[in-house]
Amino acid sequence: MVKVAIAGCGLVSTQKYIPILQRLKDKAAIVGLCDLNEDVLKKVAARFGVPNAYKDFSEMLSEQRPDLVIICTPPRTHAGLAVKAMQEGAHVLVEKPMATSTADCDSMIDASIQYGKKLGVMHNQIFNPAVEQARHIVSTDSFGQFLGMRVFLVTAVDYMTSSQDHWAHKLPGGVVGETGPHAVYLSLAFLENVKDVQVRYKKHLPEYPWSVGEDIRIDLIADNGMSSITLVYGSMQWGAEMDIVSTRGLLKLDLQSRTLIKHNRPDFTAGVVGRSVLSTACQMTKALVLNGARYAFSRNLDPHYRGINKFLDYLSGGADYPATGEDGRQVIAVMERIVERMQENATI
Repeated sequence: MVKVAIAGCGLVSTQKYIPILQRLKDKAAIVGLCDLNEDVLKKVAARFGVPNAYKDFSEMLSEQRPDLVIICTPPRTHAGLAVKAMQEGAHVLVEKPMATSTADCDSMIDASIQYGKKLGVMHNQIFNPAVEQARHIVSTDSFGQFLGMRVFLVTAVDYMTSSQDHWAHKLPGGVVGETGPHAVYLSLAFLENVKDVQVRYKKHLPEYPWSVGEDIRIDLIADNGMSSITLVYGSMQWGAEMDIVSTRGLLKLDLQSRTLIKHNRPDFTAGVVGRSVLSTACQMTKALVLNGARYAFSRNLDPHYRGINKFLDYLSGGADYPATGEDGRQVIAVMERIVERMQENATI
């Protein structure tokens, strides 16, 4: 049984980590919660029935001696808390982004090595069943040579953009610092050695001057291809899609429905297009039925659930974990280059 302490009692803790860990009670037990806001701390502890609540992080570590500390605090605090937790003998799983600088990432990785503790980052969409399936397909010879990809993420305007006090506006790159890492780690799952980064962005909504922009276009140029990223922050809609193209195939992923469709259109004659449309409908129906069955039989498809479960298995030596501290650092290194480009380029 893994003893788990959680730092930070905000949205991601209450919607993801705490309820998921309570469902994984055969593997883990929450032994403590920590938050600087005492009112929030007490409410969350009472809501989830966690008896040990602390304002002082060091006190929680010394009294509870957790095996694992999960860090869900603002990104600028991640490094200090992670290093302290590892010094006190705990493994660490940190919510993305890993940190706000590669220097902070390095301090976390160094502590992991020095104290012999495992360090993971919650790149949750890596555990999306559609992404896992895509990575397997791309690795096979039958898919041909990887050529490139597209990541398309739409974040509803009322989530961050319209809220002047949202913590994301204080990140390097503003709102891009919050959702950009998702697009980057999804890209790095397929790209090899990003050599160049190009960024363009546009401000659509002047009524929100604190937000850097509502349409961000990023190109990551790597040895084996490119990833074109579109981040939209001005719509009332949500969206999360990926396209992956190779010399022999085309994959289209809907990350929200967790479905993957394989397209086969070697030409655009009516017969080929018709068969492709029919195949798409069949694949979508099959995916929805399978996903429904998995839900019905408690095989949870939520990427956070799958990632937390995988990290617990990683601690016991029963599995690898595809989002280590080194992986997190690579993402932040690319994010630093994105922010540099944003600062260099005038709004178009």
